[in-house]
Amino acid sequence: MANEFTMRTVGNWSQKMAVPLSDALKVSKDLFRRSGPDACKHAVILMAQSARAMTPQAKKNRKVMSDSRGKYVQYDRPGKNPAKVYKWMFNRGESVSSRHGDFKGTWEGAKRIQNRGLAKRSWMWQLEARRKPISGASLVAFTKEGTEQVGYVKHNKLDYILKIMPAGWLAAVTQKATNKIMAQAGRKLGKQFQRALTKVKRAA
Repeated sequence: MANEFTMRTVGNWSQKMAVPLSDALKVSKDLFRRSGPDACKHAVILMAQSARAMTPQAKKNRKVMSDSRGKYVQYDRPGKNPAKVYKWMFNRGESVSSRHGDFKGTWEGAKRIQNRGLAKRSWMWQLEARRKPISGASLVAFTKEGTEQVGYVKHNKLDYILKIMPAGWLAAVTQKATNKIMAQAGRKLGKQFQRALTKVKRAA
């Protein structure tokens, strides 16, 4: 899809990654003893968490508009003009839901945005435990060079995801992931230093 976005981290940091994140990935491997692919996966999860937090969420209801035929809400249709669902359609018992989507045959249902929050949730599909893949919308996998696993990739294939993300979001989530990895490393080093200091005091 044209608007598909891929978050990818690969094994050859120096050639294929931004320097700040490459430094964090090296720390992730050296200090936490993660393999290259596992360090990549950890970074992708952190990036996805930040992307989820930055993703705007739709309003609860669609905008109600009016024309000469009355009040209506609008539904987008791929490759076609938007469909108008009028309030009066429900008053005469017309089978609206079968033609324009499943909203339980009521005007309130027609106004409600059914997949509200889907874009936010999509970032963590397959990255969280027990999250199943969504066909055509999400894919995660280790990447290989020959038979060797060298990185990790998550595809977000929602066709509107890039349209709704704020400007500069990719650089922001990359930096946030870098900062989190380095903060985790700092805490680990701090604990190691305290343990070493305690041993010295006991020996003294």
